[in-house]
Amino acid sequence: MPLGARALHSGMAATTASTGRVVAAALGLLVVGTIGAIQAADAGGSFMFDLEQVTPALARTEPVVPDAHTPRLARRVFLVIVDGLSLDHSYELPFLDELRRRGVDAEASSHYPTWSRPNYVSILTGVPPLASGVRTNHHGTPVQLDSLMDRAHAAKLGVASATDYDVLPRLFLRRRGDARAPIPPEAMDDAEAEPGSIEIDDAAAGVRAPDADLVSPFDDARYAPWPGGFSEAGAAVAAGTAELVVLLVGAVDAAGHAHGAASEEYRIASEGADRALARALGRVDLTQDTIIVVADHGHTARGGHGGIEPEVVAVPLIAAGAGIVPGATPRDARLIDVSPTVSTLLGMPAPGHGLGRTLVEILSLSPEDVTRRVAADNARLTASTAIVAAAEARAAVAVLAHRAARFAIVGCAALLAIIVAVMLRRRRVLHFDLRVLLVTVPAFFIVYYALIGLVGQHFSPSLLPAQGHLAGTLVRYGLAATVVQLLANLWALRNKPTLADRLASANGIAWVGLLLAMLPAGLAWAFYPPPYVTLPGPVWLVMIPAVEVAVACAAVTFALTLAVEVVIFASRAWQQRT
Repeated sequence: MPLGARALHSGMAATTASTGRVVAAALGLLVVGTIGAIQAADAGGSFMFDLEQVTPALARTEPVVPDAHTPRLARRVFLVIVDGLSLDHSYELPFLDELRRRGVDAEASSHYPTWSRPNYVSILTGVPPLASGVRTNHHGTPVQLDSLMDRAHAAKLGVASATDYDVLPRLFLRRRGDARAPIPPEAMDDAEAEPGSIEIDDAAAGVRAPDADLVSPFDDARYAPWPGGFSEAGAAVAAGTAELVVLLVGAVDAAGHAHGAASEEYRIASEGADRALARALGRVDLTQDTIIVVADHGHTARGGHGGIEPEVVAVPLIAAGAGIVPGATPRDARLIDVSPTVSTLLGMPAPGHGLGRTLVEILSLSPEDVTRRVAADNARLTASTAIVAAAEARAAVAVLAHRAARFAIVGCAALLAIIVAVMLRRRRVLHFDLRVLLVTVPAFFIVYYALIGLVGQHFSPSLLPAQGHLAGTLVRYGLAATVVQLLANLWALRNKPTLADRLASANGIAWVGLLLAMLPAGLAWAFYPPPYVTLPGPVWLVMIPAVEVAVACAAVTFALTLAVEVVIFASRAWQQRT
């Protein structure tokens, strides 16, 4: 073979070998990234479910129900929950304003996370999400906390409900004949404002059978999702004899999610809910009966809730009728104060797991009765607070006991990644070009976190304008950032002369990107491992799934980059051959 031909053949062999090693390294990184992406996607997808607690500490203890022996103030109490009605949007609604003029016009505070199911529980049990274990709208098991309905049944009072959202009775299902018996987990519907079907394991509970051993918390529960159905159902229960009537209107919340609180549709939905309540409760005798109106949360102007924005936390508290002092002002009212206040109006003990207090300042109680109610509240609060505090202390000890080990694992993994990168760089299958890295790697993180901060309403759980899952919304931001980084990768690699050079640089981009994505996810796991007895704050509630989604997106970006590079190489080879 001629000398020139032998030299050309030798150079081609060296290039092929080098390309093979680079491809092997790329495939290895891709495998690592895929494993990390699967783990991160699983963690991000389960995050909101991990927030839930099926059996919180309070549910494992007997409720404390001291009877204050105060007189009954109202023949019947109508507790109205207008889902998603912000405080400022509750004004200039004729029926609600008329109740205000005849009674109490006040503001109450919702509880974080300001989602619906957690705060239905806050209103009806007096237990906030932190202690109830109901933290999201994905809660899938009946709440075994003492509730207003349980206290009413114990007092031999009738209980009824009317709603256009079917989740309310299912949240408080009980075993027939044994209200404290646990119920197997269900897959309750995940949508906040859409009806779903209950699905308990048939072998365990036989709930789909018509003779399932479960009972509704309401003696008369009416679900009317069709237009005008709520007015009809509400009027029917109002015409009945149940002493405790719970009405839930979901239409306002649906409009808030679809269009935002600043929209004309939200205003129209609020006016429609007001008219429906007027038709349902217009004939209530306020000389003998009482109407209390609250909301579970408000909405941001763009739509969404879950965070601690003032417009989300502040909700109306309107009370009028028997037992209410017109013009009175409650002191720092919260949603957990509603159930003990309703209990006082009906002359029965408050739900025994509650952490709220009776709003005695708006009730027509004698000084002696106020003293008795306050004493009963204090006895209940002392017991419940101690149980919650003990559970949080145990959880904190458990987290701290293993935090050092988790940090060690994260540190060792990062060190191993650096050692492997050094070895691969020496073999020239991993190339770190600072100019390329400065263009490509920040592209994803800048775009991704900018979208969460700006479009996602400043790293707040209220970033969900529509019903859904935090991780699902974050994935959309991640995909947008992935496209930007993919384009940046292709632009930065455009001048590399060979496939080996391009893949080696792509490997460097992938390694840095995966490390920068995985390290925060590891640190988040070390700081806030599930199960979450205590709740992460609003920013962390977004950041924990955000860093997990970032890992999955980094792996996807690298896989797409490799795929595009291979296509480009094959295309160029084909062009040269033809």
